[in-house]
Amino acid sequence: MKPQLEISSKPGANHTGLALHPEQRDAMVEATREFPPTSSGGPAQIAELRVAYARAGDPHATMPESSVDAARLPVLDKLGARLQFERTGTRLYDALISKLDAYGSFEGGPSRKDLLEIREQELGHALMVQELIKAIGGDPTTVTPCASLQATASRGIGDVLVDPRTSLVDCLEIILIAELADLDSWASLARAAEPLGDAELTKKVAQAQKTELEHLAKIRGWIEAADQARNKTMRPRQAATTPKKEKES
Repeated sequence: MKPQLEISSKPGANHTGLALHPEQRDAMVEATREFPPTSSGGPAQIAELRVAYARAGDPHATMPESSVDAARLPVLDKLGARLQFERTGTRLYDALISKLDAYGSFEGGPSRKDLLEIREQELGHALMVQELIKAIGGDPTTVTPCASLQATASRGIGDVLVDPRTSLVDCLEIILIAELADLDSWASLARAAEPLGDAELTKKVAQAQKTELEHLAKIRGWIEAADQARNKTMRPRQAATTPKKEKES
């Protein structure tokens, strides 16, 4: 079984540093002079092309035609994003549990029960949002603009968690990104929902915010414990000293 606390900074077979290979570095630089780029242009032209594409491009997604009051569409858009993100969050924690099963935990780290509890809460949020969307006349199967955008933005987090090269600690540090974004997105939903005056919607969103704040505190605590364990492992040992013998009289 692999060690409980993986230390990614230990020396290995990393040959990417050019400073350690000056001859190869000089050869690479010389090759760029011998074989210059075959295309014209530079960063300014790339920027111009991006601007042109942005002006000509379509939106990331659109809201569907429906009979829902226009005032509710921004809330439906953000609810769609929460549905997508919480459903993805359930899968992220499934992957995180697999990392714990592979590596084990560490002193002050999460237990399997801890991660399962958060996983079930993420799933509960997804199911709750699904019902909220239905309650205000929306379709929970719709991929809204915010949902499409957040799905694209969060794709890399999932890539890290399912990568066999990453450890439990690596994945805790990355899932922190998801939890930070999740908490702020619930706050954005709360602001969008406020003008509707829907007491039940406001109450459930506030409950979800509270739970997500607890998730964030737990993840931060586990990362802090990993840092402390790593520092303890890497702390240099002091040389043992022996008392001086007294001079014989």
